[in-house]
Amino acid sequence: MKLEINPRGNGACPICVSHGSCLVQRKLADNVRELGPSADDEMEIVVYSCPYFKEKSAS
Repeated sequence: MKLEINPRGNGACPICVSHGSCLVQRKLADNVRELGPSADDEMEIVVYSCPYFKEKSAS
């Protein structure tokens, strides 16, 4: 199973400095992988609030 976290950018993760290397994201992905081996299945989640959120600075 594949996990997509905010692929449309409508939550907190895409604008967090830890997006892509976050412990919470890693735990979610690990748990989803345990649900089943089917590569065709996909789960999409949106994280709106996270205690570890730190906004990326504008460049």
